[in-house]
Amino acid sequence: MTALAPGKLDIAGVSHEWDLVRGELRIGGLPSVTMFRDSSLARLMSAFLAMVGPRRFALALQAEGVRSTDGDWRVISGFSSFEQGFVELAKYAAVSGWGGWELVDLDRAAKVAVFRVTNGWESVLPREGSAFNGGLIAGKLTGLCQRLFETPCWPRQTAFTSDGDAFDEFVIEASNRSLDDEMRELAADDQATAADLQQMLATVHASAAAREAALAERDRMVAELQEKIDVIAEQRQAILTLSTPIIELWDEVVAVPLVGSIDACRAAQVMERLLEAILQRRARCAILDLTGVETVDTATADNFLRIVRAVKLLGAQGMIAGIGPHVAQTLVGLGVDLTAIPTFSNLREALKAYIVAPRRAAPPTATMSNVKELSR
Repeated sequence: MTALAPGKLDIAGVSHEWDLVRGELRIGGLPSVTMFRDSSLARLMSAFLAMVGPRRFALALQAEGVRSTDGDWRVISGFSSFEQGFVELAKYAAVSGWGGWELVDLDRAAKVAVFRVTNGWESVLPREGSAFNGGLIAGKLTGLCQRLFETPCWPRQTAFTSDGDAFDEFVIEASNRSLDDEMRELAADDQATAADLQQMLATVHASAAAREAALAERDRMVAELQEKIDVIAEQRQAILTLSTPIIELWDEVVAVPLVGSIDACRAAQVMERLLEAILQRRARCAILDLTGVETVDTATADNFLRIVRAVKLLGAQGMIAGIGPHVAQTLVGLGVDLTAIPTFSNLREALKAYIVAPRRAAPPTATMSNVKELSR
């Protein structure tokens, strides 16, 4: 021990500085505090122990030990190797009442380290006739190894001063074990305290809140998708309407220019619009213009026949115009019989044929419900 100046001492190479005006102590330049171990510190620790229970108390000390290694690591980092730095850190521990620290073995490849702590304050601190097992020191050693090995580690105590051993021995090794795992084990073994249960309840509430938020987001997305589906349906209806215009060619004559394929759904839509137009305009003739239809099959031809039959049921005359050579060959090959339906090469010929034909009586009236029945 060397006296450097009033209020300053060097103990085993570690400086101690007291500021008596401010009531402050610095050990190795770090703010520190001293207290009577077997009374003040023991009472403080006993209060926390009674509040949360022994197992949780040890886990809490371990967690805080892991988080409190910044200053310790700065000491170790000042040396060329972990071993040399730990020897220096052990001096700080010894002169501060943390016991004698020793690095017994270090296997970097296996990521395992063995430490011994002699007369550590946690092990010798009185607690109603027994002692506190190492928790904070074990956490510090674990935190140092996590920095050294750059991986999560877990402590395993293999010797206990409280059981009569000459020292506490800790094996620190790489592990996937975590404090959360330990808390779940406590709950599973019915050892959880009120504090544990409150913490777990808070976690459950957080999970429930997250689930509610996820459900709300799902509902929002579903509503948004439904709006998009509705818009698409409206657009599809608009496209169908535009793609199936009803043209009034002449007095009492309407025409439907068809383009593309005519499936059952589109045929029903064409039929309904055409029959409504016949009723509203009291048309006597409806011409299906197939000029824009490039290919047909049996189903398409059958849809044409259904439309023409529905027109006839309203008392109007149905005609088909614009059958090209390719479509004509296909219809013949399919055996489709169109002999009962007036057919023309183009729309002009169909209109001309109607104009020169003798006039017939006006078509009978029908209701919109009749139209919908016919279009099915």
